[in-house]
Amino acid sequence: MPNLDKETIWLLRGSQRKEVFLNLPDKEFMPNKFRKELNKILDKPVSLREISRHLKDFEKRRFVECINSDDPYNKFYRFTDKGFKAREKVKGFD
Repeated sequence: MPNLDKETIWLLRGSQRKEVFLNLPDKEFMPNKFRKELNKILDKPVSLREISRHLKDFEKRRFVECINSDDPYNKFYRFTDKGFKAREKVKGFD
């Protein structure tokens, strides 16, 4: 069982946040396309506003990074090494 740290606890504490985080693509992605794919597998749909809020929170914690932050409309995100490690920890608690 992985060690619990503050960031792992934060990810586990929110059920929607955890679902979004665990389902983020391994490669670069756009929030809207990701939302459409995610809503195909979830029982309760997630809005683009909620996805954007989660991504901003993940970015603050350095789990993901925006690779074209200059673009106001078509942002692309990707996991950081820290994000991949955090996802493995969270998967250990499922």
